[in-house]
Amino acid sequence: MTDEILILLALMGGAFAFLIWMLFSVKVGSSAREKEPIRGYCPICGHDLRKGEQMRSNQLQIGKTELRSFIKGCPFCLGGKGKRLCPVCKKKLSLSESAVAFSNPVEDKNRLSIRGCKKCYPQAYEGTSYD
Repeated sequence: MTDEILILLALMGGAFAFLIWMLFSVKVGSSAREKEPIRGYCPICGHDLRKGEQMRSNQLQIGKTELRSFIKGCPFCLGGKGKRLCPVCKKKLSLSESAVAFSNPVEDKNRLSIRGCKKCYPQAYEGTSYD
């Protein structure tokens, strides 16, 4: 055999291997959760929140200028999988404890100003039954 025939056979073998690879490509399995964009983070455990995952909280509106939210956490940290810490003082929180956040419903009710837990911001818990 001559060199030209060997080169031609090598090119044909490479083209055949490329066609087989294109037909039966190996797909790296990624879950549907990883394909969705991150929409926010849980302030209690820091877990990323995607579509359909929501924070658990109780809200108390004080007049028209203040909305007080008692943040319990996300499904991840309420399920006992994440480390529950106060975003301000970094104290460990039990499942029944929450962090308080304030927002202005006139300006932007989705923008929260987190003040802390019952230990580091006790004045937000006076006169309420939320813990």
